[in-house]
Amino acid sequence: MCVETTARMGGNLGYDVLVAYDATYTFDLVGPFGWRRGAEELAQASAASLHGGGFARVLTTREIVAAAR
Repeated sequence: MCVETTARMGGNLGYDVLVAYDATYTFDLVGPFGWRRGAEELAQASAASLHGGGFARVLTTREIVAAAR
């Protein structure tokens, strides 16, 4: 949750934010109305929101390291 919040703020402030999808972690959650979501589903939804919403580029760790070389 903190990674998503930080990425959104960075994107809003104009930074080129990169999120290493495979270097983050979440856990199953229960939301309102008893909605249950698994960790993988939540991670994918967060990545889609960040990437598709233009807040960050979601990549793998391998892609980020390769680009830094």
